[in-house]
Amino acid sequence: MKVKILFLTICYAVLFPIPELLAHRRANIAATTTDDGSSVGEIQLYISPKGSDANPGTKKAPLRSMVGARDKVRELRRDHRDQSVTVYVGGGLYQLDHPILFSAEDSGSETAKVVYQAVEGQEPVFLGSKKLKKWKVLKDKAALLKLDPAVAGKVFVTDLASIGITDYGDPTHLGMRPELFCNNQVQTLARWPNEGFTTAGKVRGKTALPETYVAKIGTKEGAFEFLEKRQNRWAKEGDPRLGGYWYWDWSEEFQQVASIDTLTQSIHIKEPYHRYGYKDSLRYFGLNLFCEIDTPGEWYLDRTSGLLYWYPPTGVDPSKAQVSLSVFSSPFMVEVQDCKNFTLHGLAFEEGRGSAIRMQHCENSLIADCRIERFGRDGIHLLEGKGNGISSCLLRTLGCGGIRMKGGNRKMLLAGEHFVTHTIIENFSLFKKTYEPAVYAAGCGLRMSHNRFRFSSSSAFRLEGNDMVVEYNQISHVVNESDDQGGMDVFFNPSFRGNVVKYNHWANIAGGTRHGAAGVRLDDMICGFTIYGNIFEKCGTRDFAGVQIHGGKENLVENNLFYKCPAAVSFSTWGEKRWLEMLDSPAVKKKLYEEVDIHSELYQSRYPALKRIQENPDVNTVINNLLVDCEKVLMRDKSLQIQDNNTTINSEGKGLSTFYNGSYLESIGLMPIPFAAMGPQSNRWARE
Repeated sequence: MKVKILFLTICYAVLFPIPELLAHRRANIAATTTDDGSSVGEIQLYISPKGSDANPGTKKAPLRSMVGARDKVRELRRDHRDQSVTVYVGGGLYQLDHPILFSAEDSGSETAKVVYQAVEGQEPVFLGSKKLKKWKVLKDKAALLKLDPAVAGKVFVTDLASIGITDYGDPTHLGMRPELFCNNQVQTLARWPNEGFTTAGKVRGKTALPETYVAKIGTKEGAFEFLEKRQNRWAKEGDPRLGGYWYWDWSEEFQQVASIDTLTQSIHIKEPYHRYGYKDSLRYFGLNLFCEIDTPGEWYLDRTSGLLYWYPPTGVDPSKAQVSLSVFSSPFMVEVQDCKNFTLHGLAFEEGRGSAIRMQHCENSLIADCRIERFGRDGIHLLEGKGNGISSCLLRTLGCGGIRMKGGNRKMLLAGEHFVTHTIIENFSLFKKTYEPAVYAAGCGLRMSHNRFRFSSSSAFRLEGNDMVVEYNQISHVVNESDDQGGMDVFFNPSFRGNVVKYNHWANIAGGTRHGAAGVRLDDMICGFTIYGNIFEKCGTRDFAGVQIHGGKENLVENNLFYKCPAAVSFSTWGEKRWLEMLDSPAVKKKLYEEVDIHSELYQSRYPALKRIQENPDVNTVINNLLVDCEKVLMRDKSLQIQDNNTTINSEGKGLSTFYNGSYLESIGLMPIPFAAMGPQSNRWARE
């Protein structure tokens, strides 16, 4: 009988909810009106660092976490999927221990979107680090004997285990590296030299490599001579690491040290060895070296004792400064999977060991007005799905790249329709120095417009695909350390077609150690690009001009302004023999006939030039360009190129603005270049 009464009670409660429960649900639903005048419920929830996930989520009784809000939204929408959702996230710090996960269940619709957004005028910060406060001056005599006497009394120490930090990660493994921050500035893992590189002597591996055109002796095994006596101290270190460009200056890597022989002055690397081997006079630096704490800002973590040692920046009192260590080690802080019509707006994410956000297999979803800073890997991964975007965001101080974006179907030439707009990405590729661009875009039909990318050892763009548009962007001070790259880098696939690079400002791209750096670099068989209406200012060094083309054809360089570049376009031509041999190679055949099919009716009609893919290698078109204070129009093999109306003049001391003036360009037969429209037009950080 008791069981029957209990069953009837439960049924009654479900069918006829008590008034308190109804009031609780109504508190989170606001009436809205659709375009056709019909009324639909809108769920409104509030989050605050001072709230509780046991609260109803009202403005006066907010929830505590994004996960709590997500679960409450699921509950309130269980039988009402047509309700739109706005979750207002209050300002303050939200310490994250686990990733925030959204799934298809959290989707909205075209008429009822789901939005997680900051309360107006406030900034919620999702944090992946922990504060370090208990600092003491280092007085341990044994430790001090390992350091330069000049730093005595200047190095501080704290015990991580005493505050619950036990995951020490790895010094150089991507996604596992802890970073130390002081007042929002990245500190330096103890290293030598303190900046730049030192040079090795002779390589001492057993297996010789074939000689390359750089005429350097190389070996497969990582063993080489060190030239500075101070490096003898490294032999006593617990886990010394090396970072370096081991053979080519476009391929760096971190390596573990197997042993250091002070008698023969040689360093031996642990396997696996670098894939290109090691050469005489390679450039490298040592890090994770306690004995090299000799400069303000350097630190070291003893993974055996859990003690962290730090030489604070000049003028910083550790007891008063904001000092933190990244501890969040999941690959992403936020993962949005299989969602539709979903938005993150106005949120900030800081100091994780991995990346900030992954949005995968979503549709019509958006990351807008968000700030992402100080991550060990990337900012955002936007993968697959359709019509998703990143807009008006700030991403900076990143160990690797900014945004990885993939979408569309290259084989069927279906556009992914993803976009990155009005976004600033700066100070990236700080740890992984090569091939970590601000935006890596792969697929078909993706757009990058009105962005600002600057300050990197690596490229700003890397494209792999078809029908992409790169327009109205500002790119400057990139390729600052590596070699043989460009502000945009594209390589080794002649089926990449239909890509347009127009109305961008490329400036101060002048790195490169042997070959050079360019504004736009089309490398290894890249064809069919349109480079139109750009401004190239002080781009190109060594063998590279503002635009560099290596073994490609049918590229159009038209109506651009080249200002103080060594030349407009440079070429590394292949010739017919090499071109045909590469077309017939297994690697290129796979790209042309398996990954896509360039013989298909679709490809032949979309890109008619493919019908003549074997003909006229190395021939490109360079027409209607203005060159100001440039030495020449073309560098190397200029006789092969189609040229017309390329005007070369002296600036006579006049600034850049004189020459992108529309009336001036029209006077020499060129079309206007919309300089004022380049860069972010709606980004609150644009003036920083």
